[in-house]
Amino acid sequence: MRYAVIATDGELTHHDGEIDWDAVIGPEGQSRVRLHPGLAVTGWVNDVGLLHPETYPRNIAGSCVLAAFGASVQPYAGPVVITGWNADNTARGLLEICPLPDPVDTLDTVHTDVLRALAGDAPSQLSPSWAEQMREVADHVRTAETPGITIRTVTLR
Repeated sequence: MRYAVIATDGELTHHDGEIDWDAVIGPEGQSRVRLHPGLAVTGWVNDVGLLHPETYPRNIAGSCVLAAFGASVQPYAGPVVITGWNADNTARGLLEICPLPDPVDTLDTVHTDVLRALAGDAPSQLSPSWAEQMREVADHVRTAETPGITIRTVTLR
């Protein structure tokens, strides 16, 4: 299966073969990041990565690429995995995860333009206002508080 990984240092790599989720994302488990429904791809991040910043630093470039593809603007921690996704399989009970389409020019282009925007340069394919938006997303990813979990006790009568 083809998939891509955006490391926390911003490097994008492409891979073929089965994904070893524990080795790539972490043993805590993966969480799917919903992207624009018109895309045949989806993102995957560590389920609790933000709670362990010493192990899973925030992934600035990965968070920006996910946002550019329609994900919620929020910090994502640790490596970001991008796989193919076939939502049409859900109704038929088949596996939704599938290989990344080949070629993956759009992913490569957006990733390159995110890195250019974060470096303060103009993107090669996208507008200067898009680059400014990516810098704003990156600032949010760097500074947003880690979400917490509230546990409430309930007394049953």
